[in-house]
Amino acid sequence: MLMDYTALLISKIGEIPTPGLKAQLKMAPPQRFGTKETLLKIPKGVRYAAVMMLLYPKNGALHFCLIQRTTYNGQHSGQISFPGGKKEEFDVDFWATAMRETKEEVGIDDANVTCLKQLSPTYIPPSNFHVYPYLAYSASRPNFILEKGEVAELLEIPLRDLLEKKSMQEGPITASYTSEVVVPMFVFDSCQVWGATAMILAEAREMILLVK
Repeated sequence: MLMDYTALLISKIGEIPTPGLKAQLKMAPPQRFGTKETLLKIPKGVRYAAVMMLLYPKNGALHFCLIQRTTYNGQHSGQISFPGGKKEEFDVDFWATAMRETKEEVGIDDANVTCLKQLSPTYIPPSNFHVYPYLAYSASRPNFILEKGEVAELLEIPLRDLLEKKSMQEGPITASYTSEVVVPMFVFDSCQVWGATAMILAEAREMILLVK
């Protein structure tokens, strides 16, 4: 059953158009709304990064991983995100950035990872990063090795939890750059995922639900 669904997902996901901003805005914080022109406008001096949503089997079900970042003096201290990071000059493209950073942060073996699709880039105003997300697949669960200087915890989320409507909720958050504010979020058990990561998940969710 899992093998059949996984094969279908891998074969079909590349054919599905990325829904882009329309899907992302379903889980965007209130301050992210505006006209399409303003939302897609990237300011000068922007920094570039890439992240990976890695699907893999665990206990008979597809999962994906998120990380909780360590506490540090920065905008995303302690937040939950995809593994990934800043693009370096030696990276040949954004997929290379996503692979390198994911390998550094959670220790995946890049030989076992296949890129399925590039999702829509997302701009993160607080840190001035323009992030390129990728959906990827590993045929077996990686032997995760965490970079303790950057990753406080690995979170393994069943894909079915993302696809359930009840995972999409609202709740209050507090970050280094904002006081308590109510935002859309995905809730997986006690794990709250909001901001750019939730926006990327919203787009991935919409696409995966179209695979039949």
